[in-house]
Amino acid sequence: MSPLKVLMYGLFIFIHAVACKAEPHKLADQSQQAAIKVITSGKLSAEMEVKAPAREAWDIFGTLKLIDVVVPSIFKEIKVLKGDGGVGTILDLIFYPGAPFSSYEERIHKVDEREMSKEIDVYRGGFLDVGFNMFRIRWDVKPKSKTSCIAKVTLEFDVKEDSVANISYASIQPFIGMMKAVANYLAKNQKSLQHTPNI
Repeated sequence: MSPLKVLMYGLFIFIHAVACKAEPHKLADQSQQAAIKVITSGKLSAEMEVKAPAREAWDIFGTLKLIDVVVPSIFKEIKVLKGDGGVGTILDLIFYPGAPFSSYEERIHKVDEREMSKEIDVYRGGFLDVGFNMFRIRWDVKPKSKTSCIAKVTLEFDVKEDSVANISYASIQPFIGMMKAVANYLAKNQKSLQHTPNI
């Protein structure tokens, strides 16, 4: 074998050895990147049994009557800026001191009377001011029996990568509080109706 061929063969062996040693590091880097992938979107949901017929519960969750139930127990004030509770209605929710936000505006973008479902998007301020691309609330009411139903709230959200630390703002607890307020309101109404004397 000529000296040139010996040199070329040796160079080939060297390059091959370096490539083989480098490959595991390459795979390790890929694995590391996958392990630290940041989650910037998600869903949260909660449901609760309400001791009232589904249509009675929906008459609260699906309309502006919800305002009278959750103010002032949950919110300091809720202003109707536009609409009558249907699609396109804009509300200004004002919180008590100590809450993550002082206020934010939300817009109803879908109402399904037949399915007893309503979707609301945060429209201005609040979550949008701390790096959320979107924050959506969905209310659903499903019959359980003639005298009870299941109320469900689902939160869907997406956060910018540079604001992912603020994803903890997406708490479902205030919305559970709203469901409890409605459940208690309807339970009291049911009891008062049962004790109302016939005239």
